[in-house]
Amino acid sequence: GYDENNLASNNKPISVFGIQQEFMFPTVYGSQKKLQRANYNLESSSYAIKEKALKRKITSSYYQYIFALEKAQIHKTLDSLYQNFAHTAQRRFELGETNYLEKITAKSKQRQVTLNLTKAKDEVAITYNQLMSLVQSEDSLHIAIQPLKKIDLALTNLDESAEISLYTHAIAVAEQSRKLEQQKLLPDITLNYFQGSNSEIETHLTGYQIGLKIPLFFTGKASKIKASKISEDIALERLQDYTIQLNTKHKVLLSQLNQYQKALDYFETEGFQLSKEILKTANSSFKNGEIDFYQYILSLENAYNIQLNYLENLNTYNQTVIAINYLTL
Repeated sequence: GYDENNLASNNKPISVFGIQQEFMFPTVYGSQKKLQRANYNLESSSYAIKEKALKRKITSSYYQYIFALEKAQIHKTLDSLYQNFAHTAQRRFELGETNYLEKITAKSKQRQVTLNLTKAKDEVAITYNQLMSLVQSEDSLHIAIQPLKKIDLALTNLDESAEISLYTHAIAVAEQSRKLEQQKLLPDITLNYFQGSNSEIETHLTGYQIGLKIPLFFTGKASKIKASKISEDIALERLQDYTIQLNTKHKVLLSQLNQYQKALDYFETEGFQLSKEILKTANSSFKNGEIDFYQYILSLENAYNIQLNYLENLNTYNQTVIAINYLTL
């Protein structure tokens, strides 16, 4: 800077070169750091929630795909049997060993079962595409196929869930925001160091200045502090509400899982054995002429419906376990 009124001891103006820096009060920087850390934790929880949701969807889609495959396999077995029965009924009708009603009934059942098989195959294709849309791999993938079995229920601490962490960190953000606004009430600090000289001075003249910037009006800051406190209270209420709802949903899912477990217990202790006995007895009785065609068809349907019902219950059980293992609202 240059000012003709700024004279040195030789009564000549001096040219001044200096640096000036303004600082907020030192404690403000500490509050800013804590706020940024709280925001980082909040974003980390948000990322964890998205990652958890993706894992849940992929796990659910995978087991839905395995379920669709096994169901299609049962329908395929039924379709093969009914095609043979329809052919047999046609031959028996041509030979005069049965009536027309048996022939068209066998044909009708065969077409119905074929339609069910087509639907089952379509479901396999749909679940496969859903799984691939989640994985989004540029390369072709080979999906490991394994028998559908019960998924293990994970022991999870609901208080450590990503969603609870999100609400907890939201409280921390609101709290640190309030503390930062309080810190901003403190004065800023100004530091100034300069040197001056003119053509007749052999040495430099030095000086410094230290100042405090004190706000004259606090209304705006006070309003921000109040708003931050309200945000903090809201975040706390949201955490409490979410915790209650999450625990309630967890209890409901566990109760449902218990019901599905009882159904599976029946199939595993009695159902499968009944299905095998029905198939074995029906085949033997039909070959020996002890039951007619309609009784035979009914027996087969009952036997395979037991297997299909088991798969349906097992899939519902697994989907419930997945919902619990990746619990969210």
